[in-house]
Amino acid sequence: MQLGQGREESDAAARIVHVLPADLARGAQVFARALREVLDGRPDEHLTLSLFASEAAHLRPDVALGLGDGRARRLGFDPRAGLALRRALRAMAPDVVVAHGGEALKYAVVARPRGSALVYKKTGSSVESLGGRMRRALYRRLAAQADLTAAVAEEAVTEARHLLRLPEDRVMLAPNGRDPSRFRPRQARGVGVAPRLVFLGRLTSGKRPDWFLDAVRRLRERGSQVEGVIVGDGPLTEALAPLATEAGVEMLGRRDDIPEILADADVFVFTGVSEGEGMPGVLIEAGLAGLPAVTTAVSGAGTVIVHGVTGLVVPVDDLDALVDALHQLVIDSRLRGRMGAAARQRCLEHFTLDASAAHWQELFDRVLERR
Repeated sequence: MQLGQGREESDAAARIVHVLPADLARGAQVFARALREVLDGRPDEHLTLSLFASEAAHLRPDVALGLGDGRARRLGFDPRAGLALRRALRAMAPDVVVAHGGEALKYAVVARPRGSALVYKKTGSSVESLGGRMRRALYRRLAAQADLTAAVAEEAVTEARHLLRLPEDRVMLAPNGRDPSRFRPRQARGVGVAPRLVFLGRLTSGKRPDWFLDAVRRLRERGSQVEGVIVGDGPLTEALAPLATEAGVEMLGRRDDIPEILADADVFVFTGVSEGEGMPGVLIEAGLAGLPAVTTAVSGAGTVIVHGVTGLVVPVDDLDALVDALHQLVIDSRLRGRMGAAARQRCLEHFTLDASAAHWQELFDRVLERR
């Protein structure tokens, strides 16, 4: 299906507003901005809106409500945000409101104008956070208000149907994507050069950058000469700095030249936990750069990575397995080359921005036709 096809040509263009909690340096904001740019005007108008104040990052929203991050939000719901979003959406008069993630969904449910459709982008796993009966019941009721749920990975589709009890015809797979023109395949770094391992992500407990440091240390204890690079910032930056120095790992902080950093690496390492992950966009970026990946089995990892072909997937809580998988790639440059080439080919075929946009256009056509 070509972008913009699927509804009658005589149909008027729709206005679609994408709602996110804040403009952050995270994958959800990267994707939302890219999706808006590729879909805007084909044939519909797409706008982005952020609720809470933050420093400018990837999203650069069309409308920023700039609300303070107060106690009410941390407790679960800020009534001011609901009222402000309701006023903003009334003025914008959208045909479709897209809630990117569970937090945005809470506010979109109470704020969307009458007559507008609601799409819930399910971005991550909710199994642990919805463990309580009351909390699970609440999210089931919220998700039930959406006309359609877009799940970014097969695991998220299954969770939406079984955990949230959504009907099969109201859940659609819509994988993430990246612009392949921004990423060039890695070049061989020469014979005798130590393989470079790269970690890219927020420095939070959920991403577990400390596991990356431990893995580099253990590989060296096995006699493997490797380089380690951590890219990103976050609340653990200060605590990790001395540990990184001790482990001989370079911390680059937040960077805007991610394609260049990936092109100069040999193996991508993802160490996150399952909670909150949907389909890590960094795995797609690494694949487009021709990097084999070693990743924990978070939601979406198995969708992007074909184990043993484009990378290696290990249990979420098994650091030994992570180190063993890295060791396989570190000692075998030919294996790295084969897996890296296969990773790039797979991402070019399935996880480009155009491929993702086609899924989303089909989704919007379906929602608008129902209206």
